[in-house]
Amino acid sequence: MMSWPGTITELLEATAARRPDSAALPGLTWAEMAASVRRLAGGLAREGVGPGDRVALFLPNGPGLLLLLAALARRGACAVLLNTRFRSAEIGPLLARARPSAIAVARDFEAVDAAAILAAVEPAQRVSLRLVIGVDPLGVGNLLDLPVRPFTELDSAREAPDAATPDAECLTFTTSGTTGRPKLVLHRQRSIAAHAAEVSARIGLDVPGACFLAAVPLCGTFGLAAAMAALAGGAVIQPMARFDAAEADATIRRTGVTHLVGGDDLLLRLAEVAGSPYNSLAFTGFANFHGKADRVMAESARLRLAARGVYGSSEAQALFALQDPGGVHASVGGGLPASDAAAFAIGPDDQLLVRGPSLFDSYLGDPDATARARGVDGWFRTGDLATAHPDGRGFDFVTRAGDALRLGGFLVAPEEIEGFLLALPGVTAAQVVAHDGRAVAFVVPGAGFDSSAVLEACRSQLATFKSPSRLVVLPELPMVDGPNGRKVQRARLREMAGG
Repeated sequence: MMSWPGTITELLEATAARRPDSAALPGLTWAEMAASVRRLAGGLAREGVGPGDRVALFLPNGPGLLLLLAALARRGACAVLLNTRFRSAEIGPLLARARPSAIAVARDFEAVDAAAILAAVEPAQRVSLRLVIGVDPLGVGNLLDLPVRPFTELDSAREAPDAATPDAECLTFTTSGTTGRPKLVLHRQRSIAAHAAEVSARIGLDVPGACFLAAVPLCGTFGLAAAMAALAGGAVIQPMARFDAAEADATIRRTGVTHLVGGDDLLLRLAEVAGSPYNSLAFTGFANFHGKADRVMAESARLRLAARGVYGSSEAQALFALQDPGGVHASVGGGLPASDAAAFAIGPDDQLLVRGPSLFDSYLGDPDATARARGVDGWFRTGDLATAHPDGRGFDFVTRAGDALRLGGFLVAPEEIEGFLLALPGVTAAQVVAHDGRAVAFVVPGAGFDSSAVLEACRSQLATFKSPSRLVVLPELPMVDGPNGRKVQRARLREMAGG
C-alpha cells in the first residue's frame, strides 16, 4: 500500500512543490497558499495559539476557512468546525465542551449575524475565549469585549516552523447521531491527511485540470472530505459561501468544474436551471437524503452529471465508500471503500461496521460513547443498516437505525429539539418527528403555554433546518405499553405528521 503524508502540512507542502504555479483557490496558486499558511501559522503563534489549543471556525465556505484550518494544523492546534446555521442554543454548549481559546468569524457574511449570535451565548459557555479572528474587512475592534485580530494581520506575520504531528488533534465535526446531546467527533491529522490522499487518487482529483466546486458546507465532512482530497491532489477549489443553483451552473461552465458532491435536493435544484448538458463533470458524489435518487440518476443521464452514490459519516469521513458509476447499485449510498486499507462488515443485527485509516479518534469529552462506538476490536459501529453486494466487495446503505431525523441534509437527534422545547415555558411534553425533510413538533401544553412564543423561540435560537415547520398541540402523547414500560408511539406521530 502506498505511504501517504501523515499531516496536513506535509499534504499541502507536497502539493505546493508538485504544482507551485497551478491555481489552488480564487486568486491563489498552491505555492502562494502554502506561503500564506506558513505566515498565518506565524500570526497564530504570535497570539499564543500552539500545540494542543483549539480554535472555533464559525465561517462560511471560503478561502479563509481552508487557510486557517491548514494554519492551525501547522501549529499542531485543532479546528472546531461550527455550522453557520447554528444559533446560540447550539453554539453555546459546543463552546463549553470544546473550550476553544479563539473563534474565527466573518462579519461580512450577510446570512449570519455572528456578533449577535455569540452575544446571546451564556458567558459561562464562552469563558475560554480570549481572542476573535476577523476573516473579513470588518475584522477590527472588539467583539464580546474580546480583541479582534484581522486575518490580514495574521497573514503578515513571520512564517512559523511546522509543529504538526500525525497524532495531533486536527478538527472536530459536530454530529447528533442518535443521542440527545450533539457529539464533537475528533479526528487527528493522520486520519484527515490519509483519507484526503486516498480519495484524491480514487476519484481523480489528482489529474491535471481537476476542479472541485465546494457547494456544500465545509464545516461538515461531506464538503470537507472532498475539499481536502482536492488539496491532496492539487485540484482547483471553487468555494461557494451559499449554494445558489444559477451561480453553481455558471461556475461549472465557466471554470470547467470536474468534481461535485451534494445531496439529492441540491443536485435537483442545479438540474432545474441547467439548460444543456455539462461537458466537464467527471465525478458527482451524492447522498440520497430525501429519497429522490431515481430523479437524480435521470437528470445525471440527461445533463452528464456523472452521479453515483457515496457513503460516509463524521466518524468515518464522507466518501468512505463509492459506488461503481456504471453498476446496478450506482443510485444507492455505499459501494467499495475508497482505501485499500479500509474494510466493512454487516453485523448480525444488519448494522454496518467499518474500519480503516479514515476513522475518528474519539468523541471529545465522552469516553463512554467512544467506547460504545469503537469497542476494542477496531470496528466502528455506524448505527446504519446496510446490505452487502452479492460479490461481497461493496455494500448498500439502507437506513439509519433508531429514530434519527434527516433535516435539511443534516442528521439530527429528535431529543436535541425536544430538549429545547421542554425548556420553554408552558411545554410539559414534546416529541419531534420528520416529514418531507422538515421537523414537526408535537407538544402537550401546560400553564402559560403560548404556541406563537414557542415557534418564535425555535426560529430565533435554533438552526433553520431544526426549527419545526409545524407545532401540533395534543392533550397527551400517544403511548403504548411495552416490556420495558410505557413508550411514546413515534410511528403514530409520524403518521399524524403526514396526515
